[in-house]
Amino acid sequence: MKTTTIRRFFIVAITLSVFNVVTAQSVASYTITVTSVWDSEANDPIQGNSIVPLPGNAHWSDLVGATHNSNATLLEMGSLASIGVKDVAELGNNTAIMNEVQALINNGDADQFLQTDFQDFAPRTSAVLMNIEVSEDYPLLSLLSMIAPSPDWMIAVNSINLRDGNSWRDEIVMDLFPYDAGTDSGSTYTSANQVTNPTQPISALVNVSPFNDKPIGTITITFNETLSVDSSSISSVSLFPNPSNGIIQINTTNAKVLQSASVFDVLGKKVATIENSNLDTSLNWNLDTLNSGIYLVRMTLSDESTLTKKVVIK
Repeated sequence: MKTTTIRRFFIVAITLSVFNVVTAQSVASYTITVTSVWDSEANDPIQGNSIVPLPGNAHWSDLVGATHNSNATLLEMGSLASIGVKDVAELGNNTAIMNEVQALINNGDADQFLQTDFQDFAPRTSAVLMNIEVSEDYPLLSLLSMIAPSPDWMIAVNSINLRDGNSWRDEIVMDLFPYDAGTDSGSTYTSANQVTNPTQPISALVNVSPFNDKPIGTITITFNETLSVDSSSISSVSLFPNPSNGIIQINTTNAKVLQSASVFDVLGKKVATIENSNLDTSLNWNLDTLNSGIYLVRMTLSDESTLTKKVVIK
């Protein structure tokens, strides 16, 4: 397998080698790992990326984002941050960006909201999105997380394309660097709130205090397998949010309305079912009685097609 490492001081889509050529529409499974090496130069002279000591409560907010198409942009270097990006970068709050992704889903430009926490409340830790199903219709990946505490600093990747022509990409490894959302003018980790007026475009913090030019982490995107799923059904059905705290929303189209759905645990045991007797195109499902873990949601649509998606219950 080929591994390509890319260092960039800007948010960018990337092009890599062809792997596993697929001639028909398809869905692939990926595992995404973000690993932080955030530390001070004094504590780690080799990898340390902060020229000043880190605050005692240094940590990361949840890693959030979406898979989407080229009509959608969650964030972009040189552009103004949305309210959702601002709230993540300043507060580690995900409500607004979740709503922004849902609006993209409703408009047909995204298919899933992604969210996971970092394993430790610490500066050096990692976050993993396991077995994320990516449709050929929505092959772009965007993610971000707050550098906390900070005025409005974050790590982010924008519109990484997981396809190249008719292929799914192999393993992708990228260095991550800090960015300023342009919404707060504080200059230290613990600066008081100083609203930037007018708001400035998202910019890199490479060699901008308190950071040097070393990466603050890496993102590794690993191809797992190509899934045998009807892509027309994939593009007409979305589960939101995923991961979920237990309440999920199933959105379908009028042409392919959900009839029923069942949830299976990793051992294949059916643990929940629902009937969409009113044939609603948007259906809320309460699964908060399930234990945290990975489940399969098997759905039957009105055209008699079936579809299986993974959902993570936190």
